[in-house]
Amino acid sequence: MLLCKRKSYLRWKGFVGICVLMGLLGCITTATVEQQREADGHYQLGRSYLQTDPQRATVLFEKAIDFNPNHREAHLELGIIYGEQRGRIDVGEEHYKQAIRIDSGYSEAHNNLGTIYARQARWDEAIEEYRKALENPTYPWPDSAYYNLALALSRLDKHDEALIALRNASLVVPLAMPIVLIHREFGRLYEKIGDIELARASYQEAIEADDQGTYREQLETYLRDLEVTFREDQP
Repeated sequence: MLLCKRKSYLRWKGFVGICVLMGLLGCITTATVEQQREADGHYQLGRSYLQTDPQRATVLFEKAIDFNPNHREAHLELGIIYGEQRGRIDVGEEHYKQAIRIDSGYSEAHNNLGTIYARQARWDEAIEEYRKALENPTYPWPDSAYYNLALALSRLDKHDEALIALRNASLVVPLAMPIVLIHREFGRLYEKIGDIELARASYQEAIEADDQGTYREQLETYLRDLEVTFREDQP
């Protein structure tokens, strides 16, 4: 009889313990969900201030990370702000790296980190990051990474590889970047390898694609210089 009471007591005690544990886990889960909600709220509010008040946007992104250190999008935005707008390349680089630590397949962070390296003439590292960005088949802007890859390869005189990367960029549908930039880079690459006819045709295509005339003066200068170089090379 006493044994039965003892067993009943132990079962009751165990039940209470499980309830307490589940309650604590519930509190932890609720706190985590609440922190995530707060982080997302600060992030979305930060994005709304990107154009009108970048300083406030920065503070809000940093608050998002305070609530959730693994908020990859907030790290990405801070990487852009510090690395590209404020000239704090070291801080921008660290935010991009943190975003990649959170998600190794985060193509936007790889592409932007590659650009940080390119600005420092760290071409091999830039190329590696651009290629990592392109490993993700769901990356919505592969033309940007292909274009950046082409630029980096060209700086290392790997012109054939650069042309392949640029062709891949031109085949993306829809394009996220202006087609005029791709045609312009084709012209520059063909000029480097001495194919004057293709260079001329590419510059002309770029001019025709430049609806706003943003690059027209530059492109016309390229064409004039190309003709001068071509005449000088004639026997």
